[in-house]
Amino acid sequence: MTIGAAEHPEVLVHAARDAARCGRLREAAELAETAAGQVGQGTPEEAQLANIRGGIAFELGQLDRAESWFEQAVWLAGEREDRLLAAKATTNLGSIAHLRGKVVLAGSLYSSALEVYQHEGDAAGVARSEHNLGVVERELGEFDRAAEHATQAVAAARRADDPRLVSLTLLGSAETAIKRGETELARRTLAAARALAEMAEDALGLIESARLEALLAFVAGRYGAALSGAAGAYQAAVRLGSRQLAGECAFLAAQTCRRLGRKRVAERFRRRAEELFRSVGAVSALRRLESALNR
Repeated sequence: MTIGAAEHPEVLVHAARDAARCGRLREAAELAETAAGQVGQGTPEEAQLANIRGGIAFELGQLDRAESWFEQAVWLAGEREDRLLAAKATTNLGSIAHLRGKVVLAGSLYSSALEVYQHEGDAAGVARSEHNLGVVERELGEFDRAAEHATQAVAAARRADDPRLVSLTLLGSAETAIKRGETELARRTLAAARALAEMAEDALGLIESARLEALLAFVAGRYGAALSGAAGAYQAAVRLGSRQLAGECAFLAAQTCRRLGRKRVAERFRRRAEELFRSVGAVSALRRLESALNR
């Protein structure tokens, strides 16, 4: 779509959403800005656009702006009694709380949204909520509970018949399997996730697949492959503008360089990961970085 072309507001809103879902963040931001000038007050598109703009800002590492948009989306959705959209924005506020290290609050927000999705029979919402709860449990070291949430997330995503969402939930399941030492299961799950991400042209999903493939190589002691994969994923995330994902890739590259005895390169990746995590207010990631690399 040509930016600035005369379009119905709802078409622009949907185009911005689709671009964001595919990881075309800068294009999504431009479409959203154009839509903002055309969407009327009190319309369903106004609330949808607020949530979309929050999601774009979140992926670009602009957490304060994202939080403001998500709060506005919750309020606008409440005004229209749109429970599903309010649940989506609540989930997104949970993601911000999680990133800032407020894990208990994040879990509470995710659970609140899950109740709405289950009541409304929204399989896609259930999938995202279960996936997010799995991430929380994984971070808390509760890997069995994380695996239960991951299983529920994949099943719900398949009911929703959304390849991109199935890929996302499979990636969560694969990372949990890696943490549990189930490397063969992780390898099969990752292969399925990557195939779906390729089919859906999901740029973020493909980068996350590459990061987890590098992580799998790392835990198997194949440090050369791990470094190559992590560095490549880092560069791709930087090009895409996803600062949080770029930070995670740099973090893994730093860990791998340490194992290879490449201390100077490890330090460069460590500093870059720290810069990226600080830039998005990723408190929980900074804690992990400090625990693993700042000793």
